[in-house]
Amino acid sequence: MPAVGPVSSWSEFAAAVAAQVANVGDDTVLVGHSGAGLLLPQVAAQVGATPLIFVDADVPPDTGEANLMPAEILVELRRLAVDGLLPPWSAWFGPDAMRELVPDAERRAAITAELPRLPLAYFENRVPVPAGWAAAGGGYVLLSDEAYGDQSAAAARRGWPVVRLPGGHLDIVTRPKPIAAAIIEIAAELVRN
Repeated sequence: MPAVGPVSSWSEFAAAVAAQVANVGDDTVLVGHSGAGLLLPQVAAQVGATPLIFVDADVPPDTGEANLMPAEILVELRRLAVDGLLPPWSAWFGPDAMRELVPDAERRAAITAELPRLPLAYFENRVPVPAGWAAAGGGYVLLSDEAYGDQSAAAARRGWPVVRLPGGHLDIVTRPKPIAAAIIEIAAELVRN
């Protein structure tokens, strides 16, 4: 998706994404990678899209609210913030993290050039989960078992199709064809059911 522009809250981000996909049709399947997973039900509720596919992403609970950031990472983010503003997430884990995730310097530069600087407050809020969102069905593509294995297991317990493509969290950039194929495979299965 094209960039949504500067946002100060998860609700602004979800609304901006919903505005971009509002007129794409009844057979829309929303896909969220990483932190976008927690916002997928909010976007879906605004545009009426189902099902949802999570790619190496956190899956919200069936009811209640979801934290946008685990407490232990939020502590670190508070240390990184300057005047309430965070550096782009590519800088959160040190200079070697992005080199490992995206070895190709040109691709890495393209990604980091697009990354916004979000306010710390963005991650300090909780996201309410729309009622009944999980009943519409979903699917999961697992890339990094260490970070998201528990999330894919939760998706499997819900009876969702899960495709495991072991690798790294940003393989959506470094291996786009197999990731896209997995998304299409899951979408086709979900639409059939």
